[in-house]
Amino acid sequence: MKIITVTPNPAIDLTIHATDWQRGLVNRGQSVDKTAGGKGITVAINLNDAGVDAIVTGWMGAHNDSTFVEEFEEHHVVDEFIRIPGDTRRCFKIIDDNTGETTDINMPGLEIPADARQALIDYLDREVTNETILVLGGSLPKGVEKDFYAGITKRYRDKCRYLVIDTSDEALKKLMECDVLPHIIKPNIHELEDLCGRELEEDADIVKQAREFVARGVELCVVSMGSRGAWFVTEYDAIHASPPRVKVMSTVGAGDAMVAGVVRGMSLGEDLVTIAKTATAYSAANIQHMGTALPPQDKIEKLMSRVVISQLP
Repeated sequence: MKIITVTPNPAIDLTIHATDWQRGLVNRGQSVDKTAGGKGITVAINLNDAGVDAIVTGWMGAHNDSTFVEEFEEHHVVDEFIRIPGDTRRCFKIIDDNTGETTDINMPGLEIPADARQALIDYLDREVTNETILVLGGSLPKGVEKDFYAGITKRYRDKCRYLVIDTSDEALKKLMECDVLPHIIKPNIHELEDLCGRELEEDADIVKQAREFVARGVELCVVSMGSRGAWFVTEYDAIHASPPRVKVMSTVGAGDAMVAGVVRGMSLGEDLVTIAKTATAYSAANIQHMGTALPPQDKIEKLMSRVVISQLP
């Protein structure tokens, strides 16, 4: 099974630890962590860490790609990114370790020219087969229409084994307005509420809304809810996975790690309970450290043993 992840709008993530920092004043930082960011990138790194080969592609600035190249080489990820002139965007996260508060500053991405947009489609046309799991995620850069994911779904859903999309905001709304939906989606609870236009406080309401997407063609809807766990909903099952309690260092990439666990399980043909446990363990492992790498398998298995599975009564 070939796994290809697409990250349209990657970023160099700079996480700054600045205890007791104050807006509008000169502050001293204690440390800076720099990582290659982007949903598809994190998914691919997690998969390769777990022994499942994955390819990364999308659009990337050619002038500052060394951070990405180094991480791809470290995690043995095959790099098929299309380079364009300019710098990949940087995103900043300021963490106050005393208060636990986090401030995010996300910069806009490069504008993607028409020839680069077509080059990505040409690559996917060549590589996607019925033995491919195609994973797309994240925001969209300038020059790419908000219905990009909807167009990808129409073009590749019936050509690949599984099409997995994790996005938000207008791109997600455009996707879910489409008459053809991906095999797998992973909205978080806030994104799900935005889609249906109301708060979903009861588990039964969350599952009901997820099942509406399943009725329209989604095979698996994963609704992540942070410390409240996640729902894994198919036509016949609605499984809730409650994560183990762990010390949280950073929530960056937690949802992407969950997607990686789902994709790994689907590629291996695992049952839904095992997929839910693995995905939840990946997410729990991710938030215990800075960066995107997974811990060794024995630690993943210990976390899996602490995941509590339940179903709607």
